[in-house]
Amino acid sequence: MYRLCFVIPLLLMGCGGKSSETNQATADNQPAQYTFPYTLSAPADEMALPKRLREVSGLTYYKDNKLLCIQDEEAAVFVYDIAKKQITQEVGFGGYGDFEGIEYVNGDVYALESDGNLQRFTLDLSSPKSIQVARIPTDLPAKTEVEGLGYDPKTERLLIAAKKGGGTSSNRAVYSFGLRSRAVYREMQLTEEALQNADVNPDDYKPSALAVHPQTGDWYVLSSASHQLIVTNRQKQVLHVEKLDRKQLPQPEGICFAPNGDLFIASEGKPGILLRFGARH
Repeated sequence: MYRLCFVIPLLLMGCGGKSSETNQATADNQPAQYTFPYTLSAPADEMALPKRLREVSGLTYYKDNKLLCIQDEEAAVFVYDIAKKQITQEVGFGGYGDFEGIEYVNGDVYALESDGNLQRFTLDLSSPKSIQVARIPTDLPAKTEVEGLGYDPKTERLLIAAKKGGGTSSNRAVYSFGLRSRAVYREMQLTEEALQNADVNPDDYKPSALAVHPQTGDWYVLSSASHQLIVTNRQKQVLHVEKLDRKQLPQPEGICFAPNGDLFIASEGKPGILLRFGARH
């Protein structure tokens, strides 16, 4: 059995409380200074994805300038070479399904199903037919609709973004799954007030993907419905909101970072689109 731990939203969460000073800092939701390090109107690279990735629903940095991509109708991992701008390998991990995210962590691949459960396997490209898949139930509240998977190396937790709550779950919540504890936590839920203060319509804010910046630890959350990128810090303050170009990214569904801070955003479409943005220094 996995434990589901609920705590007060907008704190840096786990199964325990924080000091009153921390509570006050997060409640203000007004960080002193922040400079968004990317120019989304000027991507460093733009790639039209192959037909197999027309419905790309998630991506994660792999290694050697390669990304792992997943699309939402097939249990398969696609190795995409950024330099060659093509799929170099495809690895199936069992039939069909509705997959909403993918994350590569310490040699293991985690694929997120639309019901919030995970499939885990070790990716061995030299012997792809020998993959052994383990299905991991996360015990999220019933009827929760999820659409994004990330990883926070500081807490060693997978992050699961809920587009829509159901039962005892909450809209706009980000849950996490501890790789060591095997427990589920509710990490963050932005309040309507926090979203409105950041010029985000709460009715349109539906997380579709998220990633953790490798240097700052800030969370980058895509909301495909509102066509926005929302950046928060570890105190769950909204640092920045960036409006996305609908022509450039018709339906943004995937986001990840390279170790050097390069930002990748993928969009479904005909064709699917992958953009790379270099950080300003």
